[in-house]
Amino acid sequence: MNRMSRHELPVVPTANLVDIAILLIIFYMACSNFVSQQGAALKLPRANGLEKLSEPLVLVAIDSQGAITFQGRPVSSAADIESGVAELLKDKTTDEMRHVMLRCDAAVSRRVFEPVLNAIVQGGGIVVAVGEKTGEQP
Repeated sequence: MNRMSRHELPVVPTANLVDIAILLIIFYMACSNFVSQQGAALKLPRANGLEKLSEPLVLVAIDSQGAITFQGRPVSSAADIESGVAELLKDKTTDEMRHVMLRCDAAVSRRVFEPVLNAIVQGGGIVVAVGEKTGEQP
């Protein structure tokens, strides 16, 4: 007589899956590029009485050709900035948490940067402009 043998399915150990997931998260965090201020070379405007602030959550830059970047990525219009700022700052309550750093080349005309300023304000941000410090006034 033929005996039917039992075929058991192999058991996959799942106890170490959490460890593997944590290691993958650490690996991707170490290898990813975080948003930075670097990118376009800007000639910053000069002003008296500037103070150093902590790094804000949102970064907007306008280079000498008028190209606008939001969080290090190029955008086509100020409307994109308004929606992006509103999304990033929707849960922020204090003024410090709503700071938006605007880096604008000194050669950019007012008609280029003014819509960007308005978009930041309409999105709920507080504009923090970047410049180079000149000599102190007496």
